[in-house]
Amino acid sequence: MKKKEIEKIPFRGGVRADKQYRNTAVAFFQDLRGESHLFVEVYENKKRELQTPWIRMVFTQKDWGLYYPDAGVWSAAGLDEEREKIGSNCKKRDNKCYMARSQGDMVWKFTGDTWERKYTTWVGALQSLIYNIKAQRVQKREDKRADRLKEREQNTPPLPKGLEDWAKKTGIGTEHFLYYKRHGRYADITCSACGQVTEAAVRSKDTYEGQFEKIIPVPQHDSVGTCPHCGATGVYKAQGKAKGVWGHGMNCFIAQRYKDDGAVIRYVEIEKIYRLDTSLDEKEIMIGAGEKMIITEIARTYLEKGKRPQTDYHKFSSYSGEFWDDCNLCGMNNISIKAAKIYPESYKELRTTFLRYSAAEMYGKHKTMYNLKEYLERYIRWPQIEMFVKMGLYHIAESIVAGYCGIIADKDAVKPECFLGIYKRRLRDLKTLQGNLDYLKMWQMEKRMGLHLTVQESVFLAESQVRQNDLKEILKYTTVAKFMHRIEQYSGCEIPDTMQELMCGRAAGAVSGVTRTYVDYLHMRIQRGYDLHNQIFLFPRDLRLAHDQMVIETNAEEIRKREQAVSEKYPDIRKNYRGLRNQYFYEDEDYLIRPARSAEEIVAEGRILHHCVGGDSYLNKHNTGRSTILFLRSKSVPETPYITIEICGTKILQWYGIRDTKPDEIRIERHLRRYIKALKEKDQITDDGFLEAMNATAQDVWGDENV
Repeated sequence: MKKKEIEKIPFRGGVRADKQYRNTAVAFFQDLRGESHLFVEVYENKKRELQTPWIRMVFTQKDWGLYYPDAGVWSAAGLDEEREKIGSNCKKRDNKCYMARSQGDMVWKFTGDTWERKYTTWVGALQSLIYNIKAQRVQKREDKRADRLKEREQNTPPLPKGLEDWAKKTGIGTEHFLYYKRHGRYADITCSACGQVTEAAVRSKDTYEGQFEKIIPVPQHDSVGTCPHCGATGVYKAQGKAKGVWGHGMNCFIAQRYKDDGAVIRYVEIEKIYRLDTSLDEKEIMIGAGEKMIITEIARTYLEKGKRPQTDYHKFSSYSGEFWDDCNLCGMNNISIKAAKIYPESYKELRTTFLRYSAAEMYGKHKTMYNLKEYLERYIRWPQIEMFVKMGLYHIAESIVAGYCGIIADKDAVKPECFLGIYKRRLRDLKTLQGNLDYLKMWQMEKRMGLHLTVQESVFLAESQVRQNDLKEILKYTTVAKFMHRIEQYSGCEIPDTMQELMCGRAAGAVSGVTRTYVDYLHMRIQRGYDLHNQIFLFPRDLRLAHDQMVIETNAEEIRKREQAVSEKYPDIRKNYRGLRNQYFYEDEDYLIRPARSAEEIVAEGRILHHCVGGDSYLNKHNTGRSTILFLRSKSVPETPYITIEICGTKILQWYGIRDTKPDEIRIERHLRRYIKALKEKDQITDDGFLEAMNATAQDVWGDENV
């Protein structure tokens, strides 16, 4: 759509229509660069609004556009939302839109709508035109997609002729099955390699004929044996346990030249099928066995210079059979491409393509099974992988191939040290470690912070895995060397001063754990406002003891802040305590039950018993009276939390002890039933004889003369 030229075309202006019409529309044709465009302008049917339309619709047979002059914006949406506002010949009186019949005929002729005019409007005809244009575009895209898929199939070379022979030489091809069935001192054995059935003796017989018999070891299921006929080595399978068809397979990658200098990476499944042939007469007998290899191509990835990689997938449909598709659908057709063996001739083929310098063959010597597709896709994006493979930095190459791109500092850098964001001298050290990622991250941090670490300091920071923000905080008060020596003292492990002999796993774990403890301790000190320039605070004599003391101090402060906050937020809990106590207090010879005195007490209850009663949800319900939190305590230790109860009226909603358990459940349930019964009797007294109960209570407390 030629939007700039369309905006320069003057508006035609609306025609004043009868008052029953809300809008008025005009239609006309305009040639733009030799192509006829249909213009439809809709105006409000008001004298002052007839100069500028509120919408201008422009159509060709292949495109459309909606222009809003007031806002000066274009839209490629349909007319579904605008249709009601335009209201062409709607039954609603205030939504009618006037258009001259001659102009309406012009719109209908342009759209070529086959509907009768009594069933739709000119707006509906335009909307139908938009639907047809959209359908044509979708079909055009599908046709182009199908053509590209067909073109790729036609240019894909056939699978290598030596693929099956190579597969036979691998583990899957050399495996055979030896089916057997014992009878007396003999065993019938049929081999999947030769298919012959042979009767072999498994026990000798002290006869003249027996001395000439060849004795084989007694066959056992899943043990290894030798075919007595062809000599093939195979796995014994008992006839009764191996009926039907068995199979196992492997996957592999095949790289081939595609077109001029492109490559196609083919993901193939090679499956070996074993079968046992039997005949049923009076009894089931073995008559032979066989095996065959089935090669199925699963996916193809096309790699061309200057183009995005394209992967096609081999699928099956019960309606259309086997077919290739350029998208990987979910469900049953979802295909996963994983690491596999590489067909040896693939590397020779890659040397004839634009991927000749990918170092895939060298990478394959280090890692015999890997995802060749992902490797080459990452190489196209980051050609620096070649350098890392040739330098022996295999761990770095593996990380990039796996998609871990966080180690890349500058993706456009040519030099490896710039690409990784480290000092140049560290490349030699990385090569010694084969690209160890822990050391790489540490040396990246070294350069970002402008440090120059010794070998021992490098080993320490890599093994301790200190984060950059934590190290920045530590270096405000000390040096890396002093920090390292203190961690050595705390952990009791010596940091090696060479990278030839790295720390053992146990020592590295101890250093890492102590470092985390120290960082945690330091953060708590800083949070509490301690002066860490004081060496006593910076490096305590006993780190574990100092850390535990800081935890207690920090927790106490947090508890104080929490209790103060809930006390201010839920003041009615304390105010309502006396009334709730009169209603819910209960005791016997073993236990007492009472409501919470304050919000702080509920929070303490939850903290000590390690459950959620101290949360805002329960506090709010208790504060507003939707439910009540009760404490069940032993009379011998009435201030020690034991059981927490949530009650509404005379119905217990839930009760729990420490860590949401129910200790001594049977006894507590029996006690709670007695408690609920007492509450109901108390409510009955209150309802039926409130004054009598009050008089009785007053006489008991104060004596008869005070009543």
